[in-house]
Amino acid sequence: MNLRQKPSGIWVVDFEGPDGNRRRVSTGLRDKREAAKRAREIVLGIDTPPPPSTAPRPGSEAAQGLTMASLFDLCCKGDGPWSVRAAKSQRTVKSNVKILTEMLGSEPVSSIGVLRLNQLRDGLFARGYAPATVKRKLDAVSRALTYAVSLALIPSRPAMPSVKIDNLQDRVLEDDEEAAIWAAIDRRIAAEPQRQWTRFRHLIRWLLDTACRLGEPLQASPSWVATHRQRAVLEIPAWATKTGKPRAIPLSEAVVETLTYLRVTATNDKLFDMLPATVWYMWDTIRADVREQTKLNIDDVKLHTLRHTCLTRLLRGGLPLHKVSIWAGHANVKITLERYAKVNVSDLMDGLDILDAPPTPHLKAVSA
Repeated sequence: MNLRQKPSGIWVVDFEGPDGNRRRVSTGLRDKREAAKRAREIVLGIDTPPPPSTAPRPGSEAAQGLTMASLFDLCCKGDGPWSVRAAKSQRTVKSNVKILTEMLGSEPVSSIGVLRLNQLRDGLFARGYAPATVKRKLDAVSRALTYAVSLALIPSRPAMPSVKIDNLQDRVLEDDEEAAIWAAIDRRIAAEPQRQWTRFRHLIRWLLDTACRLGEPLQASPSWVATHRQRAVLEIPAWATKTGKPRAIPLSEAVVETLTYLRVTATNDKLFDMLPATVWYMWDTIRADVREQTKLNIDDVKLHTLRHTCLTRLLRGGLPLHKVSIWAGHANVKITLERYAKVNVSDLMDGLDILDAPPTPHLKAVSA
């Protein structure tokens, strides 16, 4: 049995069937651990395919009384938009299904209109979700309703409410804050050596020096690290990026120093075999430690702030805007300019040397 990963991220198993012929079967999964489990079932002939869609017949009594919870269930089966073969993150699917089922699962699909969707949006905000999270959950409802339209269970999908998201990140990490974070993590490593604080420290270094989004290093395999012009480079495949396009990021010396530890301790073919929830819990712990130990308040410093800090430092250090855009993996330079090229007032002080200098003869002539 040979398990290999396609460019799309899906794992495929090659094996010899009972008839002696070689077979190649897709597991439909991107997670190697889950794919290996399914691959064994496929080879042993006990693999169970995804449950088929059992959508009610259009116009039937069952279709008219179909609830949102039943629709969510349909979306997870067969060729539904949330099935294991269609949705990239099943953890996200399960989280969305749980929350959305609690909020409107008992209601008939046919009764969901603009007013109810607006109430859902307001209800999500009332639970404390950030605008981006609210939008993602509304997008999930939109996909479910669109799927219901494709099955002819409802005539059309109602208009979805708008959610304003401020994507601009003005916050960058200051030098004293960064020093306090490293010191807090080192104290945790010394006090709790049995926990993953060393791996977490390396992850923070990666986020700060690569400008990766959190999900990218959490999926990183040792095979992603290559060499270009005698320097280490992280080659992120298309399936692991937000834009669906591959990109390569040069690795700093500090990041390269982490590779020995990460490769030796890698599990499930991942350098950082950690759940996002675990990373966020540890980050919250460090922010609290910094506040207690130094009186610095970095509660507004998110993990994404580290990405913003890296890109801002590259711009201030003189790396051309178009190269920073490629480094970030943005679709175009305009995104980089609008979201990250925020100029600090200290960056403008050089202009005073120009304004305070005596006028040149040329300028005198013009002013006259």
